[in-house]
Amino acid sequence: MSVFTDLDDEIREELGVILTDVFASVLREEAIVTNNQLPVGPVVMSRLAVHDLAADEVAVVEVRVGVGLARVMAARMMSVSSPGPEDLVDSIAEISNIAGGNVKTLLCHQARLSLPAARILDDEQFAEAEPADGSTYVRAIVLGHVVQLALHPHAPAADLLWPPETSDATLEPTS
Repeated sequence: MSVFTDLDDEIREELGVILTDVFASVLREEAIVTNNQLPVGPVVMSRLAVHDLAADEVAVVEVRVGVGLARVMAARMMSVSSPGPEDLVDSIAEISNIAGGNVKTLLCHQARLSLPAARILDDEQFAEAEPADGSTYVRAIVLGHVVQLALHPHAPAADLLWPPETSDATLEPTS
């Protein structure tokens, strides 16, 4: 059994809290958990990996939002009136980094977090709420838009970049 699979209802509920808290705090808008499906169409997506060092297992955390909400996010986060594609990618990367850090803290005591990789997808189909591959999806509504956080155990993470490892001894000052 892995910390990334067979999540109980309490953990799934906590994932929903993470999703709503991140969007509510960044956008300063109410966010509520929903079972609504995400619309089909252009989305901005970011993924990053959590490496559980104790079990030597990796899971991918993914956040998806529609392009319309991504524009609102980028405008608010970066204080620009007309965000461009790079602004959309940067804003969802930051959101996923915050959410990924919270997921890491929830599930693993000793873990590393990769850097986020974000992109715009033109016409993406969203997964069902209960996929057969062991992934977990939670969704929320914010500003009338559905957003999704997914946890994919054992997903490929070879394309993701990892920050350099630093030991505690490196961080301690020397006299």
